[in-house]
Amino acid sequence: MTGLLLGCATQGLTHTELPSFYLPADPDTRLSKYVERVRPADSEASGFTLLHKGSDALAARLKLIDMADNSLDIQYYIYKTDITGGLLTEHLLKAADRGVRVRLLLDDIGSSLEDIKVSLVDQHPNIEVRLYNPLSLRSEWLKMFSKLGEFGRINYRMHNKLIVADNRAIITGGRNIGDEYFALSDVDFQDVDVIGIGPIAEPASDSFDNFWNSGIAIPIGAMSEETNAEALADMRARLGSKNRQAEKDPYLKAAAQSPFIQAMNSGNLDWHWGQAKWFYDDPSKSDPHGNGNEVAFLGRSLVEPMKAAQSELLLTSAYFVPREGGENLLLGIRDKGVNISVLTNSLATTDVLAVHSGYAKSRERLLQGGVSMWELRPIAGQQERASPFLGESLASLHAKTFVFDRKAVFVGSVNLDSRSVKLNTEAGVYIEQPDIAQEMVDLFERWTSEDFAYHVTLNEDDDLQWQAEGRTWTTEPAASRFRRFMSWTLGWLPLDGQL
Repeated sequence: MTGLLLGCATQGLTHTELPSFYLPADPDTRLSKYVERVRPADSEASGFTLLHKGSDALAARLKLIDMADNSLDIQYYIYKTDITGGLLTEHLLKAADRGVRVRLLLDDIGSSLEDIKVSLVDQHPNIEVRLYNPLSLRSEWLKMFSKLGEFGRINYRMHNKLIVADNRAIITGGRNIGDEYFALSDVDFQDVDVIGIGPIAEPASDSFDNFWNSGIAIPIGAMSEETNAEALADMRARLGSKNRQAEKDPYLKAAAQSPFIQAMNSGNLDWHWGQAKWFYDDPSKSDPHGNGNEVAFLGRSLVEPMKAAQSELLLTSAYFVPREGGENLLLGIRDKGVNISVLTNSLATTDVLAVHSGYAKSRERLLQGGVSMWELRPIAGQQERASPFLGESLASLHAKTFVFDRKAVFVGSVNLDSRSVKLNTEAGVYIEQPDIAQEMVDLFERWTSEDFAYHVTLNEDDDLQWQAEGRTWTTEPAASRFRRFMSWTLGWLPLDGQL
């Protein structure tokens, strides 16, 4: 089996892995009719609306799945089997029951799902599941050996996040599938997705096909033990019971009546129409022996509008490790008179200490060069999030957005770090539309307000300081001594190329 998988992962499609392609948009589907009804007359533009509230983001995903008539193509780095994962899976099964073709592509290491759970879903005749760049050893207790022995290959991951429904609507952005991405856990990720309708769906579908047929995406059936219809029925029953219980949760009740759902159902959803481009890394980036290995396909696409900015860049990146090359890029743009503002995680809110260690090396030089910087507070927007549904939760930034001159935006999966640029595959949408750009400006300004973020500056002695709500800190605020020590220690390790 190990030899078979290594062959599949490195030599392309075999006779057992037939390629498949997106289904052309059908004018008679509900989504096609909806797009025709809401788009401006004689317009070839795509429509977009932001999803920055967790309840809206969850509701939008369920809505698209429920509206699909022909096809659903779904691509995620992380797909958990918690409340949100269970809800989406049940809705996907119901879509497949009514004849929708479902293709589900998951990163093997990011999702870390048990093969038996994934293969059960794959048993449905209208659902096919593939794992991207999978480990060869599939036993749970052998996977660690596989990670060590195959590090040179499996270090390349698929970080994309995408849903395409009927080749007419997409959702992309920073969110994976898991409770923490939708404000349903004790960690509240500050994140942004965008839902798009119209022509933008076709290039997104085309990129999905490239990954699906890459040869690095292996059918779960080639790796897992065979299951049967009875096992699938048992899983449905468990999902149904679990989700019926979850539906009693006040938060999920609120999500079912979220502003997004109410506006879409009433026909009053505010779509912003404009030209858009789909940016993505080719899957050849993941082939350590291929011509595209570590080529910054998406990174090159983003550098162009960054360099073209004339007045302002607003950059939000959960993981921000620019290193010397990124520093030079940003400072070069700043030298042309462009105001640059960056929001990232603080030491207290990051979920990867090594990333913060890499980022900390760049702070002083960027600040000295005139870049404005903010770091998220662990109690970011606590008053705004307080509700009778959820207790207090610690915040962490997970969004990846760019705003160019308040005229265009990029929303996607890419962080400003070496891992995103060179190792992971990433994807997202570049939108030229001033209204949605202004929405992103408003969100950035809220996230960098004193209630959400520390303003990082240099004092008169060129030492770092953090300021918020009239207070000033001279060491990393809200971070324990142990956390500060570990971050300092990790900063000495040669990890920058992996961050």
